[in-house]
Amino acid sequence: MSAEGAKKIIAEVSGHDVDQLVRTASFTVEIEESVRGHIHQELTSWLFFRKLAADCSRSNISLHGFARVWERSAAECLADFKWLEKYLVSRGGRSKPTAIEATKFEWPDNPVEPVGPCKEALFVEKSLLEDLQRLCSLADKSGDIALRDAIQNRFMRKETRHVKDLADLLQQVVRVSKQPGLGLYLLDQELRHTDGIVPWDSVDEPSQQHAGTPEI
Repeated sequence: MSAEGAKKIIAEVSGHDVDQLVRTASFTVEIEESVRGHIHQELTSWLFFRKLAADCSRSNISLHGFARVWERSAAECLADFKWLEKYLVSRGGRSKPTAIEATKFEWPDNPVEPVGPCKEALFVEKSLLEDLQRLCSLADKSGDIALRDAIQNRFMRKETRHVKDLADLLQQVVRVSKQPGLGLYLLDQELRHTDGIVPWDSVDEPSQQHAGTPEI
């Protein structure tokens, strides 16, 4: 190949937006915006869970087992945000951060009332799952199998389990709150013992079946 020919090839590539060469036709502008929308939701949820954890760590509330639950939830939101941002860039998209709305939710401390915060946490986790389902449906509609599989493999199963875990936690909180005091302390003690992992987490995993119960 002549020097002129090489220069022509280099000029053709250097004049291109290489990100556009990475993108597939199914990765539309609508999908890119939707992925960025979910990234924003993960960050908003991260801030919400961080706020719950900070509230529970206050001496006036002192529910350190619950604080670890929310710290774990916040850490997962942040990890999912980072993963999805890298995935977006790997598909030829761009990261365009948007302002995160500060949560106005406060954990009640006079008296210490856990039902409202746990219910709100369940709704936040459920909203993440529903937005992932919406994104998965959009990927199907656009024929973007890669995005659909990425969401299903990375997110859907664990998010479904997290929603069930928080629903169970809410039910337990409702039960112990009927007689304030010792019950909440014992539940928090159990969460401290497991370092914020809800004790029934493995029970809510469909693949984990009791011995002697074969799959059908």
